[in-house]
Amino acid sequence: MFHWHLTDDQGWRIEIKQYPKLTSVGGWRNGTIIGRYPGTGNTGQRYGGFYTQEEIKEVVRYAQARFVEVIPEIEMPGHASAAIAAYPELSCFPDAATAIAPKTAWNGPSSGKQVQQAWGVFEDVFVPSENTFKFLENVLDEVIPLFPSKYVHIGGDECPKDAWKKSAFCQALIKEKGLKDE
Repeated sequence: MFHWHLTDDQGWRIEIKQYPKLTSVGGWRNGTIIGRYPGTGNTGQRYGGFYTQEEIKEVVRYAQARFVEVIPEIEMPGHASAAIAAYPELSCFPDAATAIAPKTAWNGPSSGKQVQQAWGVFEDVFVPSENTFKFLENVLDEVIPLFPSKYVHIGGDECPKDAWKKSAFCQALIKEKGLKDE
């Protein structure tokens, strides 16, 4: 089995034709911290890239010929910084700048939504709106046909609830649905 981690806070690595900014924006970060947080510096080099759907199919064919099952991972609802940098409306707070941890050796703009340059767990998570659910459904509609596996990993780990707790929309939704908490 090959578990292919294709999305995270630091980059979106799979072409989704319906959402080209996932790769043109979310597929690139303006630098990478050197060492562990907060970093001893930053490479200052734009880093990124992505696999086209044709390249994905090639990898899957290669793996199948060797009896290896490829299971893609599309992170949700956390680890969404790269997707949110591309499509800020997927955030609970689309107009707020990406939170940059104190003392992080950051490179480039710090305003607006940015792809993370450090490693860790970040507060910007998907807003549970119909728009977000449609986005995720559309993404999975493009991902699933690329992989013959009966499994798709959707992450679900390390999802801070801070944004949901601060969001009036999320709090109203929790109340409307009769949920205990976030």
